[in-house]
Amino acid sequence: MRGQDSRKSVASPLTQTLGNNNMEPINTKHGEIAFEFASALVNGNYSTAYNLLSETQKKERSPDSLKEEYENMIEYGEGPVNHIEAMNELTEWPSKESNDVGWAYVALASDDFSEAVAVVVCNENNQLKIREIEWGRP
Repeated sequence: MRGQDSRKSVASPLTQTLGNNNMEPINTKHGEIAFEFASALVNGNYSTAYNLLSETQKKERSPDSLKEEYENMIEYGEGPVNHIEAMNELTEWPSKESNDVGWAYVALASDDFSEAVAVVVCNENNQLKIREIEWGRP
């Protein structure tokens, strides 16, 4: 679904307004990867989510561990996620590494709960991959 506005609700995402960047997060490369990752988790496509990970992340996780982490994050809520939205993105932050492309935050909500996943997307062998995952809202 890259390159398409694939938000699952009519709510407008926040935009980053620092500097000259006034782009919706879903329209950034790292926002697209983050949204694709979150969508794969919500839809139970853990192998798809796993394939978006960097080699280091693949050594630390498996499709089954992604499933477990995702389910643990939302276990307190009832009902399925019915809203996925790339809410924020950054291209500069203090701990940014040389191959990092960007950071993106994706909200996952149902009628009963609101959670999120944030990822750092890097360039690994000329492919965009997820180097870091942060589960849950801050």
